[in-house]
Amino acid sequence: MSVKVYLVNRPTKACLDILKARLRPKVEDKEFEECEAILLVQGGVAELIKIVDLVTKVVCVKAAEVVGNCPQQLNTIVFWGGTAEIEQAFSTIGEIKGGKLED
Repeated sequence: MSVKVYLVNRPTKACLDILKARLRPKVEDKEFEECEAILLVQGGVAELIKIVDLVTKVVCVKAAEVVGNCPQQLNTIVFWGGTAEIEQAFSTIGEIKGGKLED
């Protein structure tokens, strides 16, 4: 199964407010103070858990689940951090998936 990936550079306060309201576990406002970019990744549950594990091992980014998705078998994960780190996370996901990304 391919994953869909969406990169947002310099997210607005409105974007971050909507995102924070849907995260599990809950994230404090201060955790987004240094946020320069976000990476949204949608796919199957097992696939996303593997991606979160591998990306957070090699890149200094934070991750959380975005709740309220439909259909239930697809989930969304968000990574956030500095622009360079998020770009590295994107590249890492591409390597994990063998270049099979949708955007």
